[in-house]
Amino acid sequence: MSIPTYFISCDWGTTNFRLRLVETASLKVLQEHKTKQGVRRVFDKFTQQQTLNQKDFFANYLLEQLQEFPKEHQKHTIVIAGMASANIGLQELPYADLPIHTLKNDLFFKHILLKNNTKVLLISGVKSDAGMMRGEEIQAIGLSDLLTSYKAGILLLPGTHSKHIVYENEMFTKLKTYMTGELFEVLSSRSILKNSVSKNSWSEKRKEAFKKGVQLGFDGHLTANLFSIRAQHIINGAKKKNNYYVLSGMLIGEELSYLNKTNKKVFLAAAEPMLSMYELALENILEQNQLVKFNANDLEKAFLKGQKNILLQYVK
Repeated sequence: MSIPTYFISCDWGTTNFRLRLVETASLKVLQEHKTKQGVRRVFDKFTQQQTLNQKDFFANYLLEQLQEFPKEHQKHTIVIAGMASANIGLQELPYADLPIHTLKNDLFFKHILLKNNTKVLLISGVKSDAGMMRGEEIQAIGLSDLLTSYKAGILLLPGTHSKHIVYENEMFTKLKTYMTGELFEVLSSRSILKNSVSKNSWSEKRKEAFKKGVQLGFDGHLTANLFSIRAQHIINGAKKKNNYYVLSGMLIGEELSYLNKTNKKVFLAAAEPMLSMYELALENILEQNQLVKFNANDLEKAFLKGQKNILLQYVK
């Protein structure tokens, strides 16, 4: 089977859905379409009807979104990564087990034929005893070319559920998942702290508040320190906008605190403002030459490259 000139990249996460028309050789994105219809929301809509089974319901949504592309590009193979392979997605696939090799096809994927003979390659996730991921493994594999010269280190992928992935000699060997982003959302919007913080954009003037929180996170005693945010607001009149970043710093500091003991390279891959925030936190515990950064563009390219690798495995 020949290598296709184009493919459709689908990133179907828990909360968002994205399609991109990609030129295979260059990984150039020719068109993009995004919605807020992540797997969780589509699954909720599925449960509210009784006409279609789960697979067909998700497939219909996918095919509807393909209509946003020109007709001549609606028949390309769709490569799907993310939560679409979970039990609340298009079709459940088992997790592959760590370790996985960056240069081999250690992931599970399944060929699915939809209506009108639309081809789908659905990619599974990866698991270890301490965590699992669906989607981030594609980014990790796509970043592997940038990691080979370092031989070993820890790849950090911040997010709602941050991933810390150990990299050793072209292998991803271990994984831990931190609920940092979800905890921040719950604490800042649904806990007793919600009246002591105020959401605002990351800026230079919030750095000191964030660094204060990071240090508290490094020091431990997280639950006691969390309540101090409310106390500082009520007793000392601490600004809610600053408290928002004290809270963020505490949780990120707690997530990263174990790295104070490592002499390994730390690879940080994130979009802004997470890239700057995690970098600021890590500066307190790492030597200057320990940290290697990858930005949003690197991550976008890595995701497409990882999907392309799966596509090439299939066509071979």
